[in-house]
Amino acid sequence: MAGLTDSAWRQICKQWGADVVHTEFVSVDALYYQNKKSLKLLEYRAKEQPVVVQIFGKRAELYPRAAKIVEATGIAGLDINFGCPAKKVAGHGGGICLLRDMDTVKKIVATTIESVKIPVSVKTRVSINAIQNNPSQGKITVLDFVDALSEFPIAAMIVHGRSYEVPFNGPVDLEMLKKAKSKFKNGIFLINGSFQTIESVVKDLKYTQADGIALSRALLGQPWIFQQIKDYIKTNKYKKITWSAIKKTAVQHAELLWQSKGPKGFPEMRKHLLYYVKGHPQASSLRKQLVAVENPQDVKKIFKSL
Repeated sequence: MAGLTDSAWRQICKQWGADVVHTEFVSVDALYYQNKKSLKLLEYRAKEQPVVVQIFGKRAELYPRAAKIVEATGIAGLDINFGCPAKKVAGHGGGICLLRDMDTVKKIVATTIESVKIPVSVKTRVSINAIQNNPSQGKITVLDFVDALSEFPIAAMIVHGRSYEVPFNGPVDLEMLKKAKSKFKNGIFLINGSFQTIESVVKDLKYTQADGIALSRALLGQPWIFQQIKDYIKTNKYKKITWSAIKKTAVQHAELLWQSKGPKGFPEMRKHLLYYVKGHPQASSLRKQLVAVENPQDVKKIFKSL
């Protein structure tokens, strides 16, 4: 997630049971032209491994060079985004809108796989209207996507269970996820976007027969979800998180972000802190304090007072 899945957050997620973590997604164009800010996004610590870099862009000819730049960092894998619905990506023909040009999709995947030795995975959504704003002309679905890529050695596929037209808040299409899992024979199949509760997501995993789940927004302020899901799968129960553990995690997160980004980058921590206190009886007053923190010491002081 852009602006969120930095090194500090990835370290926190690993501590709470994440098997694989992703960097913030990076523009292929920026990598090709070696933009310093984008190259910075590729930095990681050894204890975060396995780390996967997710890249996006619509120009197939830029992918080989960009992929090699990613591989040179020692990263564990590379993921190609064919699912982003954001206007700045899809609005320019990238992300999920690339599914309307399956020849380009195939060229991007083929040239990327040919260019590197690390595993290459892909992410998409369950569907998109074949013609923008004209649902009567039919849909392009993840099943079409799977068919188009059947000849390639794709390491994994992540599928978000909502369409481009209903990107985040609509119901998840479990039937389509189940069909896609059955059809995808190349590698690991992961579902995304279906998290409501620990119990429901495990139920969705069993129903779709997916190999696992890719978590994103649901994790904000509650990275312990990884461990809770694993515990529930194994024992049919999981531990509720204590406020003491929440405080400890939030402070550690702040310290890790300070170590990697210093005072200039620390304001990015504020959005995470607002998620950590969500649901607390004093959440309203806490938010007013947390939006002004400038260093880990400020965070410690606020949480210690509770």
